[in-house]
Amino acid sequence: MSIQIKRLMESISKRTVTFLKEEMNIEVNTQDIKLVKESRLELNHLTSVITVGTAPHIFVIFSYEKELIDKIFEAYTQEIDVLPEEKTEYIEETAGDMLNIVVGNVISEFDTNGKAINLSTPIVITDAQSIAKSRTVKFFINNLGTSYGNMSIFCVGPNELFEM
Repeated sequence: MSIQIKRLMESISKRTVTFLKEEMNIEVNTQDIKLVKESRLELNHLTSVITVGTAPHIFVIFSYEKELIDKIFEAYTQEIDVLPEEKTEYIEETAGDMLNIVVGNVISEFDTNGKAINLSTPIVITDAQSIAKSRTVKFFINNLGTSYGNMSIFCVGPNELFEM
């Protein structure tokens, strides 16, 4: 796979900001993209994860503060009647759908010599506190700030995909 992880992170970040603004009417006020050297990253209230490509996989992770995912859910389901007992399930589906839509749109930007890039089904994790990495893996992170709360975007992959 010929995806450079820095370019992937920049594309995902740009598409996420556009998606939040155009689809959710949420303005991103701040961004902070950086390569992270720490071995453990703190997660927010709700986290969705998808893998991109075949071995070696790149993990793309969206981690939302509660207030922000609640606002995204509100905008995402404004034309749907959601029963109170279904709200948690719909919020989780919203988090997975947003990640899938953004990453699905972004991978079309990459030249793969006609080969498809595999995407896993998103998984959603609630109330996780952190993720840890081994020495053979690196993290890119972009912390997005909005007036409804923050979200973090992580791109996690093997060291060789970080060569720039």
